[in-house]
Amino acid sequence: MLFLLDYSTFLINGFIITVEVTLIGVGLGLILGILAALGDIFGGRIIKIIVNVYVEFFRGSPLIVQLFIFYFTIPMITGIRMDVMLTAILTLALNSGAYQKGYLKGAMEAVFKDQLMAALSLGLPTWKIFLYVVVPQALRIVIPAWSNELASMGKSTTALIVIGVREFLNTGISITAQTFRPLETYAFITIVYFIWIYSMLKALDMLYNKIKIPGLEPVI
Repeated sequence: MLFLLDYSTFLINGFIITVEVTLIGVGLGLILGILAALGDIFGGRIIKIIVNVYVEFFRGSPLIVQLFIFYFTIPMITGIRMDVMLTAILTLALNSGAYQKGYLKGAMEAVFKDQLMAALSLGLPTWKIFLYVVVPQALRIVIPAWSNELASMGKSTTALIVIGVREFLNTGISITAQTFRPLETYAFITIVYFIWIYSMLKALDMLYNKIKIPGLEPVI
């Protein structure tokens, strides 16, 4: 694998792009997931329909198809072409938000049912109950599920190759095309992915064990 040292700059840049789109995509997905969960809990009929259509589309269709829609189909219809990185992050965020909505809603409802009466007895309005009581605790009990989402999204970034994002796997494919040494190249990429994702999972597991709420089961 020593020959890969000659391509270290390309590999590092590709890995950085993979990490960036993963963290930004999941982070924005968290915001979308919270909004979708709140809309599903408190929204009217139309809001609930919009949320359900959004969730079902992004959970029920392949990520590659979603990337094609945002990078090729929508620009053909609107005449507006988005930057490839913006397309990647937007698609990953929408995809992640659809998945995160499910367990965020479950976590919010679990905390809400247990602590609603106590918060109401203090005279807090509903929006303050959710902002200061429900959401902070819900985020703590969804850490196990969030770690799974991070791992899944980290691996899903390999799909970005279809729109030309120079992520880690794409970089490896380019190196293989130049060196004709796929075994060492892909073995190295696999090892790096494993170490990265395993480290994220262990770090979030340690965080959860440190801040978990006794009596509230994690949402997975």
